[in-house]
Amino acid sequence: MRIAHIYHSGMLVELDGAVLVFDWYCGELPAFDHGKLVICFVSHDHRDHYGPRIWGLAESCPNIHYVLDDALRAQRRLHDGLDIRIVTHGDDLELGGARMRAIESNDAGVAFLVEAEGRTIYHSGDLNVWWWDRALEANEASDAFFRRAVAGLGVHDVDAAFLPLDPRLRDPTRGVVAFMEEVGAELVIPMHYGDEQEKAMAHLDAAALAPYRDRICFDDVIEVR
Repeated sequence: MRIAHIYHSGMLVELDGAVLVFDWYCGELPAFDHGKLVICFVSHDHRDHYGPRIWGLAESCPNIHYVLDDALRAQRRLHDGLDIRIVTHGDDLELGGARMRAIESNDAGVAFLVEAEGRTIYHSGDLNVWWWDRALEANEASDAFFRRAVAGLGVHDVDAAFLPLDPRLRDPTRGVVAFMEEVGAELVIPMHYGDEQEKAMAHLDAAALAPYRDRICFDDVIEVR
């Protein structure tokens, strides 16, 4: 399995027979086998998660499928002829042997859990513990929502988890810690930090991340055996 962090929350996962693209709106995709099954996921319609570039993939990927949050339903009419699946939270879907579930977000749209070729991959979209500089009650409610959502996945120790580590937050580490406590992951790829990678990486020194530090990776490309 090869994982490429494209930009912000954009990810590409290449398996033996499939390619999964998540929330790609900007940055260049790495080279991959366009003849494989390609599934392009969009968690919601925010401009830092969705962009029109995804539609160009259909020109070079003959076996492409799109899985879009319900907020992007209108795109199905605009791109007639493409296989576009619209999902909302709680939906389960199977495409080419890959199984996926849409999970409710506490921001916009959904998160995705994908099981394919013996691998389990989680992309959080904008589902996170949004620990802002605000009332404690609001932050605790965000934490509780996130924990309920991911605990409800019914899986443990996913192979790869793409989780927000947003340096704008008062405590950016909360979502990573909550996910690892409730679910666990062999590999965590932080995301949702845009051009602020150095600021995001600085939080690796946080005491709360100490138990998981060796599983967190900021590399642009990761080969997973």
